[in-house]
Amino acid sequence: MTKPRYDEQENISRHAAVDEGCCEDMERKYGWNLVRIEVTSDPILEVDCVFLGKTEFPRPYNETDKEED
Repeated sequence: MTKPRYDEQENISRHAAVDEGCCEDMERKYGWNLVRIEVTSDPILEVDCVFLGKTEFPRPYNETDKEED
């Protein structure tokens, strides 16, 4: 079973990345608190960056909440 992206019990979020440096980049860029880095079995996204709290990437500029007709 895969680990949840947001774990309510631990109050942590996971974001997949290619290496540890990407985790540190996300921490700096978004101001998230990096708790730990977990190695995965994925040959491309080799780590899960674990951050404190519920973290989400900002929505793209062109994405809107409008319903499509």
